[in-house]
Amino acid sequence: MNGTTGTGKYMNSRLFVLWLLVCSLLPNVQAQNIRTGKPVQTADSVRTVYSGIIYFSLNNGDWIERSEYKKAGRLLRWALSDTITPITIIGWTDPTGTETFNEQLSLRRARTVRNYLVGKGVSAGRIRIKGCGVDTRAANNDEARRAEIAGVIYFSAKSLPAEKAQEAKEIIPVIVEKETGPVRKEQEIEERVQQEEQSVVQVVTPVQQGVRYEPEQTDELVSASQTSFRYFAVKTNFAAWAGTIMNLAADVQVSEHISVELPVLWCPWYVSDKHAAKTFTIQPEGRWWLARPGKGHFFGIHAHVSWFNVKWNRDRYQDTGRPLLGAGISYGYLLPFNQHWAGEFTLGAGYANMKYDTYYNIDNGARIDTRTKNYWGITRVGISVVYRFNLK
Repeated sequence: MNGTTGTGKYMNSRLFVLWLLVCSLLPNVQAQNIRTGKPVQTADSVRTVYSGIIYFSLNNGDWIERSEYKKAGRLLRWALSDTITPITIIGWTDPTGTETFNEQLSLRRARTVRNYLVGKGVSAGRIRIKGCGVDTRAANNDEARRAEIAGVIYFSAKSLPAEKAQEAKEIIPVIVEKETGPVRKEQEIEERVQQEEQSVVQVVTPVQQGVRYEPEQTDELVSASQTSFRYFAVKTNFAAWAGTIMNLAADVQVSEHISVELPVLWCPWYVSDKHAAKTFTIQPEGRWWLARPGKGHFFGIHAHVSWFNVKWNRDRYQDTGRPLLGAGISYGYLLPFNQHWAGEFTLGAGYANMKYDTYYNIDNGARIDTRTKNYWGITRVGISVVYRFNLK
């Protein structure tokens, strides 16, 4: 009798251990299938294993605020410790600005958080982002300017024995970060993530019912009403102003990485009969931006055309009817101050050829000679203040 009882207990223990192994392996298998695009059983629920919020300042979508560094660090530590769970990042804005602008801004906020994680070693294949524009449910504008981050796993209890279904749903705990600022409740975040996940579920045939597919690509989802802005800016160069040369320039985007700048410089100064300078110069430049037009580093190829008539002491120098001509290359960097204002620094070198007449500096002074000069050296110096329109 005792032997039979002992054998029964031993068998029950082995079955219990086997059941625990099945329960512990099931969520990982499903999470891996979601990540790789393989079909998994339809979820009875979506379990949030991480949720958090990164807040942004007005119109900022390109960098994480210093006040949010700690929360970004907690998000990164979780993402690096859990290398399986898919991550959904949703960007939101306040009502300020146009609908199209807010859709762009919300996507930029989600993309900024995604790029931060990827830059720190998180696999890009785990992350899906979306820009949802204005959040009309936010309590205030400060709460609306944010990116919501959630790590979710689809969980099915149908594959387990019915009497263990409820217990199985508790295998994956819910961990919610406590934030210092205003935070949306976990349930509201989870509902929104579920809606986003449902938007990418493919329609299945009757034979495939009960199977959910997760797309392999992590496309950036944007509203259909989104249109493409072109970067456009106006600027003035204080380095030229220091040389008493008035100037104004426009810079416009022509492709994903290319913009064209057209500076116009002129000098109308008359000081005395012995000293005067009248010049007019244009210096068009094509620019290749490493990130996108209007942000960060760029390289340029420029040309210069200039007409001049300069009096200096006893002589007067004037172009012969053919202007100064030349070309060069340059490097520059645009440093944003806020959504619209920025500083631009550029330096270029190249070649210039000028042919000019020299006259005696008197009324109807006779021509002394005609000269040609070739110049190699600095051809472009810029310390400019920039105002940007429609920046992506």
